[in-house]
Amino acid sequence: MQPKHWGGLYLLILLADLCVIAFDIPYARFATKPLIMILLGFYGWSQAGGLPQRSKNFILSAIIFSWSGDVFLLFPQYFVAGLISFLAAHLLYTGFFLSVRPKPRPGWKEGVALAAIAVYATRLVQLLSPGLGDLKPAVIVYTAVISLMFLSAVRAFGLNAGKAGRLCIGGALLFVLSDSMLAVEKFLAAFPGASLLVMLTYGLAQWMIVEGSLRHLKSAEHPPRKG
Repeated sequence: MQPKHWGGLYLLILLADLCVIAFDIPYARFATKPLIMILLGFYGWSQAGGLPQRSKNFILSAIIFSWSGDVFLLFPQYFVAGLISFLAAHLLYTGFFLSVRPKPRPGWKEGVALAAIAVYATRLVQLLSPGLGDLKPAVIVYTAVISLMFLSAVRAFGLNAGKAGRLCIGGALLFVLSDSMLAVEKFLAAFPGASLLVMLTYGLAQWMIVEGSLRHLKSAEHPPRKG
C-alpha cells in the first residue's frame, strides 16, 4: 500500500472516531479508538524496513505504548495505567529525537522555545494544582516529560528544519496541546468540544511524529547526491 493510501486510511479511521465522539456513541469507541494506533503501527512497520534497528525500536515501541494508553483510557478506573503508558511513549519518542544525528547548532529561536515551554509547563501545573490531589506528583513528572519530548524534537531538527523535522516538531507540539487539554478537562473544568479537540490533536500529532521520523530516517539512509 502506498504511503498516501495509508495516510488516507488513517485519517478516515480518525474521522470515524471523532464522529463517534460527536454523536455520543461510547461503545463504538471500543472499536474505533484502538484501531487508530494499530493502523499507525502497521504503517510504521511497513515503511521501516532497512532503517536502523534502534530507531525503529524507539518509534514502534512508542506506538505500542500509545495503543495501550488509548485502551486503558477507555476505562476511567485505569486512568493512571493510561498515564504511565503515555509516559513511556513520550520517553521513547524522546529517545528517538535524542538519537538524531547530526544536530544543528541551537540558536536564539531554540532558546526562546526552551523558555516558552518551561513557562507553559510551570503555568499549566499551577493552574491544575488545586484539582490534582494525590496525582499532583505524577502530573508534574508527566508534564516535565512531555515538555522534554517537545524540546528534544526542537533540539534534534532545529526550528529551521526541513519537512521531516517540521512534521516531528509540529507533532510534538500538538501532543503537548492534546495532553494539556485532556488535563484541563479532567482536573480543572470541562469545556465545549474538549473530547473532539483532544482526539483530533492527538491523532494528528501521532501521525506527524511517525511520518516525520520515517522521512528523516529514509533521507539519512539515502542522502541526496551532490552535483
